[in-house]
Amino acid sequence: MNSDQQIWQMFQVGHEPSFKILFERYDRLLFNYGFKFTQNEAIIEDSIQELFVKLWCNRDNISAHVAVKNYLLKAFRRTLVKKIEQSVRRTDVTNSSIDYLPFTIELPHDLSMIRQERATEITNKLEQALHQMTARQREIIHLRFFEELPYTEIAEIMGLSTKDTYKLYYRALDRLKKHFGRFGLLVLFYLLNQLR
Repeated sequence: MNSDQQIWQMFQVGHEPSFKILFERYDRLLFNYGFKFTQNEAIIEDSIQELFVKLWCNRDNISAHVAVKNYLLKAFRRTLVKKIEQSVRRTDVTNSSIDYLPFTIELPHDLSMIRQERATEITNKLEQALHQMTARQREIIHLRFFEELPYTEIAEIMGLSTKDTYKLYYRALDRLKKHFGRFGLLVLFYLLNQLR
């Protein structure tokens, strides 16, 4: 009973220990993903709790054949966005636009593979580049590099077509290229891979 699919199927027939395993396996990942949208830990935790309560209550109606990680990220994102919108009470933002959400990526301060001055320089450049990106561009960088999701799953999570996902990803890469150049971008990709 190690695979997500087996645990998911056991959870669907009401096996509480499997449900607990799902929660423990994905709680931290969902929290970290939620922290990219808001630093309000209470909203994140409430969203995770609400998601898992809904899962348990609706387990009979959920497909048995899902990519579990993808399904949970997508459902959690929907729940979290709704909670953030309720807490912010923004009347000037339409339901279809979540570009006002900050979606941030924090970089670790200790990059031991290069000298401290170079690490500071690269970190500052990356922070500038990320700051100039849209929230959705930062989100796609996170999902692609840190969660290692394929484009089709990213498209599903973000509610985009696969074609639009590629476009968004390459626009984000263009922003990074402007700050780093081609060679610097390769160094950045290497560092991002080391941080996963």
